[in-house]
Amino acid sequence: MVGSRSNADPVCRDGAIRGGEGACNTTDMSGRAIVLVGVSSVGKTSISEELQRALPEPHLHVGVDHFFSMFPYEWRDHPRQPGPGFWVAKTTDPDGSPRARIHYGDDGAKLLTGMRAAVNALLATGNNVILDEMPIDDAIVPAWRRELRARSTFWVHLTASLPVLEERERGRTQGRVLGNARGHVDVAVGDQWDLVIDTDELSPARSAARILTELDYS
Repeated sequence: MVGSRSNADPVCRDGAIRGGEGACNTTDMSGRAIVLVGVSSVGKTSISEELQRALPEPHLHVGVDHFFSMFPYEWRDHPRQPGPGFWVAKTTDPDGSPRARIHYGDDGAKLLTGMRAAVNALLATGNNVILDEMPIDDAIVPAWRRELRARSTFWVHLTASLPVLEERERGRTQGRVLGNARGHVDVAVGDQWDLVIDTDELSPARSAARILTELDYS
């Protein structure tokens, strides 16, 4: 029937998934979430890819960079700063090291809110998700902890020393912003983690293996 949407939406109001007859299934069918949090160049994307190869079920890799790239360049990394989108404040520390800090306005905040809603929509429809998040201010991690809706969530904080981060940063060929790690290494992320991994000496494969050892997917 034209205009009828009673059974069109696969997700019920409480996040459950509609069954074949359109009725809301009260069984929790939401996906699982593995949340990797850390600054630029700590290894989030590489570890996510290793996890995807090794996990017994398919997991979607969803990263903050995927959402940043949706924003028009002119409003994402542009000379008209500050503005409603995102911009990078570049400074130099007394020792000559570059520092880059990402800021955002009202439209940038809408994108971050939309990212959380999009991830929840993926989870609500039964998709498992590896969330790759680089907090750009102190509000990011608390917002995820309040809003993320998954069948189970495994929180991982990835760390590395600043010299190692900056060496990796200089060696990057994609998405490189010199000073990005230094500019965000002091962002508060809290201390409630299922696992903390120092990636200074660990390869992405070994870091992923540490996570897999701790996961309970029974």
